[in-house]
Amino acid sequence: MINVGLIGYGTVGKGVYERIVQTKELEALLGDSVVIKTILVKDRQKTRANHEEVVVTTEWDEFSQVADFDVIFEAIGGIEPAFSYTSFFLEKGIPVITANKKLVAEKGHVLESLAKLNQTYYGYEAAVAGGIPIINSLKGVLASTSISRISGILNGTTNYILTEMIDYNRSFADVLLEAQQLGYAETDPTDDLDGYDAWYKIRILSRLCFGKWPKEDDLKREGISRVEDWHVELGEKFGFKLKLIGEAWNSGTEVIGGVAPAFLTSTEPLVNVRGVTNGISIEGAAIDQLLFIGPGAGKEATANSMVEDFLFYKRSKQYERATVTKAVEHNPYSHVLVCIPHAEREQALQWVKKTGRHVIDTFAHHEGEGWIISDDFQETTPFIQYPIYGDVSLRKRAKSLHSAQFGSF
Repeated sequence: MINVGLIGYGTVGKGVYERIVQTKELEALLGDSVVIKTILVKDRQKTRANHEEVVVTTEWDEFSQVADFDVIFEAIGGIEPAFSYTSFFLEKGIPVITANKKLVAEKGHVLESLAKLNQTYYGYEAAVAGGIPIINSLKGVLASTSISRISGILNGTTNYILTEMIDYNRSFADVLLEAQQLGYAETDPTDDLDGYDAWYKIRILSRLCFGKWPKEDDLKREGISRVEDWHVELGEKFGFKLKLIGEAWNSGTEVIGGVAPAFLTSTEPLVNVRGVTNGISIEGAAIDQLLFIGPGAGKEATANSMVEDFLFYKRSKQYERATVTKAVEHNPYSHVLVCIPHAEREQALQWVKKTGRHVIDTFAHHEGEGWIISDDFQETTPFIQYPIYGDVSLRKRAKSLHSAQFGSF
């Protein structure tokens, strides 16, 4: 008999419970019966379920001592008390499966060390991209594959907002309100809008691809809070679509990247990832590019990943990916779209002349102008700018507005 302990009975915790109880194939795959023995909850009144034969408790002491667990599923989120609970069980040699991206990103190096020391498993497949099996793909079928860059649309909330703004010409404020009403965004959407959610996830993916946990300062973070409606409209004039992109790549001397809004051209595979869907791209010499697309969140998808994570552990007993990487020879993008309010146009003209930047195309909007600029310097401008990924030469041709100032386009 495999005794299961479940920490948390919110959306994800309930999904794990239902997945285990309703999936009869688990016993055949594991060669043993699977029984949920105890559930630890914050407020017993909110469980909204009658678990006959299952101990439901709000007391940590009771939970930690009531059963001899074979696996723990942690589904409460945040750093504490999740870190203390997880450490306790890993130190006892009991595997822990989590969907807690913040805990994994911030404390994963400690928890993985504890798991290794005690010859057990810390699994976090469900912490990144919900139902997409990206973590165990990297650990398993791609265990010896050299990866040079990983990038993706890792936050469904921001992708839903940007998709609605682009496809239906809606305002940021209106779509955010709708996202909250639909349950895609929290009442306080800071983690999504300021890029924290995607930032936690790209840090986890970076560790899997490049062999070490990045420090907080290694990968930058910028969300979509500064995005204005007219920036999106300008990109559309060139045939670009705005996405919040998380990425990390091996430069040869270090792993760099981060999370930031960027425009994608029509040649980029991730450009068609719409709504709350997530998409992840893996690049390497032997594989060229692999693309994973699927649900980034949701009760069923996340619970499925957690249970499959445990099955992966039981089948493979593999804890580490053999890290093999190859440096990226060129920066992933070579152009940026700079958004310049009308009041700052003269300042922008002087900046272009002073730096010698090459403006290859422009488009006017009633709130400002968009300039496509070659970014050979790879430095930030004094103005709001967005990287452009893909073949810029295939953009929609906008009429040149100020050829006298810039020269030939």
